[in-house]
Amino acid sequence: MSFKNTMINQSIRLRIATADDSERVAALHTASWRSAYRGMLPDSYLDQAIEAERLQLWQARLGQATTQRQYVALAEQGQQLIGFVCVLLDEEPAWGAYLDNLHVDPAQKRRGIGRILFAQAAVWVLEQEPSWPLHLLVFEANQPARRFYEQYLGGVVEQMIKAMPGDVALPVVRYSWNDLGALVTALRQSGDQER
Repeated sequence: MSFKNTMINQSIRLRIATADDSERVAALHTASWRSAYRGMLPDSYLDQAIEAERLQLWQARLGQATTQRQYVALAEQGQQLIGFVCVLLDEEPAWGAYLDNLHVDPAQKRRGIGRILFAQAAVWVLEQEPSWPLHLLVFEANQPARRFYEQYLGGVVEQMIKAMPGDVALPVVRYSWNDLGALVTALRQSGDQER
């Protein structure tokens, strides 16, 4: 079952995002892209336009009336936002639920936060659309992200060139999971092994 607000250990809390979180989510999204996509997206975009663009995106997305078709969950440590996940059900429904964002503060990686957020996203999809698969797009050159998704049973189902912010078009790959129950089990078992 997904959560409303919950502690995942003594210091990290998960909760649903609200409109008041748009600036913090945009700032983490910006920091994550700057860390992960340097050399993929243009420096001019990463150093300038990204901040305003991400803020506009998250103000629009989180400012909408609460919807059952969008899920944005945050991981916080004290007052610091250290990760977030966003799933959209109506973005590309022919492929199932779309995992649009999964970002962890670059300084907080390798602590299991991304895995926990990924599991929550999959559980939420199972609750909303039990028969749907989950899919996402990853830059072909983003090997750390690809390794992360492949270790949790993700398979590439499509390759394409996609127009991206910064006026570039880059190769991306689509990963898909048809059995979300197996995905959740794999993610949770991995967490048990980390303890």
